Amino acid sequence: MRCGLPWPGWLQWAGMSPRTLPMPTDTHVRIAVQVALLVWFVHGLLTPPPGAAALACGLAGLALTLLGVTLLDGRPRAGAWTLAAALAAACATGLLAPATPWVVLVFAVCGFAAARLGAVASTLLLVAAAAAAAAVTLVRGRDTVELWNVVGLCGMFAYVRAGRSRRAAAESERQRALLAERAHVAREVHDILAHSLSAQLIHLEGARLTLEAGRYEEAGVLVERARTLAKGGLEETRRAVAVLRGDAPAPREALTALAEEYRRTTGAACTLTVSDGPLPLPPEAALAVVRTAQEALTNARKHAVGADVEITLSCAGGRYELCVTDSGGTGPAPHAATGGGYGLVGMAERAELSGAALDAGPYGPGFRVHLEGPLAP
Repeated sequence: MRCGLPWPGWLQWAGMSPRTLPMPTDTHVRIAVQVALLVWFVHGLLTPPPGAAALACGLAGLALTLLGVTLLDGRPRAGAWTLAAALAAACATGLLAPATPWVVLVFAVCGFAAARLGAVASTLLLVAAAAAAAAVTLVRGRDTVELWNVVGLCGMFAYVRAGRSRRAAAESERQRALLAERAHVAREVHDILAHSLSAQLIHLEGARLTLEAGRYEEAGVLVERARTLAKGGLEETRRAVAVLRGDAPAPREALTALAEEYRRTTGAACTLTVSDGPLPLPPEAALAVVRTAQEALTNARKHAVGADVEITLSCAGGRYELCVTDSGGTGPAPHAATGGGYGLVGMAERAELSGAALDAGPYGPGFRVHLEGPLAP
């Protein structure tokens, strides 16, 4: 991954071709921090050189800190104990040579613990580090202003933990958005397949029965209708792809096409009444209306064979209302068991995402699907 920062003009003037700079990753930042701490601590430890014992403790603390950070990736428990040992070595260095930058190691241990360990382990290390830093300062008779190191240590710890929480929240939001997008795609695929394939199944089943009865011309007509439905399914797939890209369908035209298809497929009546409202439907509402009507007609075709259907769409008072009501089946429903049973679930999810309310259930001798939502997005 690269950022969009161009090279400075003097580099281009020097004959270097323009390109983009690499985006640093968390690993790069961590390595840079470790190198900076290494250089800073070693330089402060050796100028002027302390006694042999203090030098040994300081180098041991540095080595244990780097080892603990490395162990945190695969063995967090061992890494936590290693950082605790590094903290002890840093405090021993402070006791032996308080003029050395031993506090740097204390900050490094707490910072890496806050960034990589759990809340309990990192907090325990913070408490131990704060108490040890205060004790070393008081025991060695250092200026009490150095006790502000404890305050800085706590502030650094809180800052790192807050950043970690923000990153976790951002990752959780990214996962939530990913799951929502997957559910969106799943609803679109279900609506398309359930609608087009169920209609094709009805025609092909009819063609099979007419072929067994020897009515070949009638079977050919049914097969031709199934082919037309398959072609329409492909067109619907293209429209669904357009919807996923942000293009919403026009409700009036889409509902007219759905009603015509229902009449052609079932031979039953399907009336459509659309009353113009004060505002056009927002994209989310338009998609919810079309998909809800499509699923309701699919369910009527599968579960209420021969039922007449009435579709009404009205907009008033800043809200829209869709009703799809069937008159009840007039015969057996051989295709009622087809599909995965996700139709009503998908309609409810789509309604919730668009801020609408869905009510689906028996209505007189038939079944009604009622969708109501706000015109404003």
